[in-house]
Amino acid sequence: MISIKYEDFASNSELFAKLCEMTSEPLKLTKEGCPDLIVMEADSFSKRMKALELREKLLDSSGDLRLSPEKLAGFISGSTKKRSKS
Repeated sequence: MISIKYEDFASNSELFAKLCEMTSEPLKLTKEGCPDLIVMEADSFSKRMKALELREKLLDSSGDLRLSPEKLAGFISGSTKKRSKS
């Protein structure tokens, strides 16, 4: 993750927004040398959240697989259908 001074981000926000878009990675904004804020492109954030949600559904607290392969296939195909409509 790239760290950027808050002041630099404020004066070049369009440039850093483009960087977020191109890399799909978050930026860590620092204030007085300490981490203060994380900035990320909305679409990249949404994709990461969906991946985390899927991971939570697949793993229980002990790390064992909770979904059968059939249920997983249904979940994935359902997600694909929803995305193709929008």
